Amino acid sequence: MTFDQVLVFHKIVQSGSFKQAAAELHKTQPAISLSIKKLEEEMEVDLFDRSGYRPELTDHGKAFYERSLKVLQGMTELEGLSQSFRKQQEPEISISVDGISPLPKLLHIFKNFGEKHPNTKLNLTFDILSEIERRVLEREAQIGVTHFISDKNALDVVPVTTVKMVPVMSKELFKERKVKNQKDLLEIDQIVIGDKNPRGASFGLLDEGRKWRINDNNFKRDIIFAGLGWGHLPDHSIVRELAEKKLVVLEFEDIHPRELVINLIRHKRHQLGVVANLLWEELKKNC
Repeated sequence: MTFDQVLVFHKIVQSGSFKQAAAELHKTQPAISLSIKKLEEEMEVDLFDRSGYRPELTDHGKAFYERSLKVLQGMTELEGLSQSFRKQQEPEISISVDGISPLPKLLHIFKNFGEKHPNTKLNLTFDILSEIERRVLEREAQIGVTHFISDKNALDVVPVTTVKMVPVMSKELFKERKVKNQKDLLEIDQIVIGDKNPRGASFGLLDEGRKWRINDNNFKRDIIFAGLGWGHLPDHSIVRELAEKKLVVLEFEDIHPRELVINLIRHKRHQLGVVANLLWEELKKNC
């Protein structure tokens, strides 16, 4: 059995006749008939009932048609991948994204880009602080989206957007602990993202206060919502909770909302591939 035989079989089913299939495949009708005859002989079944005006699928033919649809789809995808190789398009791109980034906008960009470039797989990882920079420097990711930069000499850095980090506490905890000033926060756990790089953990900390270090932005959000502490969260992630007054925004001498710049980063000494460069430009334009 060959792929050409499967293709001929499908064309007959779709066009409704051996003659039309031959015309669409630019083959002679005898060649089409011979291809199907050999396929039937190999399988030892009749795929078509030829007794009527038009060929009709037999029960065996219907079963074969259903299974062969997946084969054709797979071959079509392989052909697309082959074409992308010939155009020097990379089969996959790895992107490391800081969890505080404006994810709805980013995911929309990635979705649209993936639909335009179906032969290149986008591998997304959601990381924290210096981990994004490390992945790019060690070439585990071609593109990073982060607010944390420590090595500008080795990276191309392009600011693309900002995110407001808002210090918040659950309404219940705020009332329970009777918070009136910054000093009152010292006895309540500040939920912070931990980082191996000491520079990565310095944002918005009360140095004298209690701290609960974790390594996951979603977990941090859940802990604060549960009333187990306070901390900074990106405003886009708490719109509903603020509107419903489930969270209290904290504003004191050193604790208040502040803007962070979100950057695109890539390795200076390692050129991006064709598709990765298109993604870089898309992110620069639309973030």
